[in-house]
Order: sequence, then structure tokens, then C-alpha cells
Amino acid sequence: MNWASLLQFALRNWRELLVIFCLSLVAIKMRMDYNTLNKAYEISKQETKERLEALQAIHSEELARREDAIKKYQEKLDEIRETYDKSLEELGIEKQKKTKDYERQFTQDKEALANAIISTFNFEYVE
Repeated sequence: MNWASLLQFALRNWRELLVIFCLSLVAIKMRMDYNTLNKAYEISKQETKERLEALQAIHSEELARREDAIKKYQEKLDEIRETYDKSLEELGIEKQKKTKDYERQFTQDKEALANAIISTFNFEYVE
């Protein structure tokens, strides 16, 4: 086959050759676009993975802080309960002392007890 017969073939079938050439260009362009999209997808996938790892690190840090806060809260609550129990016990002892003191005053000096009640509660003594 020589150049003359090849040129004659091209002139007779130029439309078909043009269609094949255009289709080849479209196929090449589609392949390039596909590769570009695939690279963009891979980059997006990698960034998403990195964000997810960062979020997991933040989440684990937040959980640790929450556990620490719960532990501190529990310790403070135990301390408050201890203080409350001690205060309640002291209040009971003080109440017993006052009761015994009032009983003693009632049996020994009723007038002083009446005056103490009147002054404490701002009562007026009415006969």
C-alpha cells in the first residue's frame, strides 16, 4: 500500500474517519475526566478519613474529661455527705443537750424557762 492509495481511501471515507477521530477524542477526554474525578474522590476520601480520625481523638479526649468531671463530682458529693452526716450528728447532740437543759430548768426554775421562751419567740405573757 502506498501513499497515493491511502490518500484516495481517506478522501473517499473522510466522514467515517472524522467520526472515528471525534469518537477517539471523546473517549480520550472521558478517560481524562474520569481519572481527574477519581483523583478528586481519592483526595476527598483521604480528607474524610483524616477528619474522622481527628473527631475520634476529640471524642476520646472529651470522654476522658467527662470521666474526670464525674469522678470529681462523686468525690465532692461524698465530701458533702460526710459533712452533712457530721452536722446532723452534732445537731442531734446539741438537741439532746438543749432538751436536758430545758428539762432541768422545768423541774428547777420554771420562771426562768418561761422567760427564756418569751424572749426567744417574742411572746407576750398573758394570764
